[in-house]
Amino acid sequence: MLNPLFAFGVPAALMVAYLIFYFAKKMKNSDYRRFALTLIAVFLTTFSYQVYNYSRTVIAFTSTESFQKNFGYSQGRLIVPFILGAILTVINLYYLFRQFRKKE
Repeated sequence: MLNPLFAFGVPAALMVAYLIFYFAKKMKNSDYRRFALTLIAVFLTTFSYQVYNYSRTVIAFTSTESFQKNFGYSQGRLIVPFILGAILTVINLYYLFRQFRKKE
C-alpha cells in the first residue's frame, strides 16, 4: 500500500479522472457531472487518508528514517493528496447542495 506507484499513482489517476469530468461541460447528462466530481473527490480524500493512516502505523513500529529509506519518500508527502482531496470535496459539496437548492 505504501509503494510510491500505488500511494501516488492512484491519486494522480483520480485527479486525471476529475479533470476529465470537470472539463467535459457539454455532456448529455451535465446534471450528474457535479455528482461525479464529488464522488471522485470523496474517494480521493478517503484513499489518501487510508494510505496516510497506514504510514503512521508503519512508522509507529519502525522509525521515520527507516520509512524514508524503505519507500523513498517522506511521510509528509502523503498528506498532500489528502489535503487536495479534502479541499475538492468541500468545494464540490458546496456547489452540489447549491445546485439542489436551485432546482426546488
